[in-house]
Amino acid sequence: MTGIRISLALWVGASLIPSGAHACACCTDTGQRYVATEKFEDRRRDEVSRLRFAPTAEFFTGNADLEDLKGLQATTSSYDLKVRHKDNDIVFEFHDKGKSAGILSLAWPELISIFEVDPRTDKRSGGLGPGLYKEWSVTGRMVGTGIFVPGNDAGTRITLILHGGGNSCGGADDFTAWTLVVAGPNAAYSLIGELLPPR
Repeated sequence: MTGIRISLALWVGASLIPSGAHACACCTDTGQRYVATEKFEDRRRDEVSRLRFAPTAEFFTGNADLEDLKGLQATTSSYDLKVRHKDNDIVFEFHDKGKSAGILSLAWPELISIFEVDPRTDKRSGGLGPGLYKEWSVTGRMVGTGIFVPGNDAGTRITLILHGGGNSCGGADDFTAWTLVVAGPNAAYSLIGELLPPR
């Protein structure tokens, strides 16, 4: 009988704990901000490997002309894209009218930069909190072929930035767009594209 009473007491005590206490590891708060550089561990690498890139990419030129971009031999601003995930790097293959235009590869670095912020645009009240704007970015040495060869240099770096939003729990499902930024002594350009629902 004593065992039954103890079990009943434990059940009653557990039922009095607000359900949100367990469910709110992913909750957000108004004004929340997290900016950090962390180890690029397997958990995050696994999420990045789930990403699916839309089959097109284009150079970001802003107010400039394509010819003004540094470190390129590009003749068009838009390309067909194939992306290969490998154990130690990610490879971007660009094609123009079915022909290979060039490849950019990024070896996975040891660190990843995380940026998550409440942009104060989500006016919903209650629930799990406001949606956050998110960026994950990784930077490594650039290796390029084809149209990207002029930018090859020991000091040139390539950064992959993932853009999206969500709650305090992060993963591939949060991201909807990407940017590649190439910068160095002989290179200065960016490519942009969209992400498809992840694997």
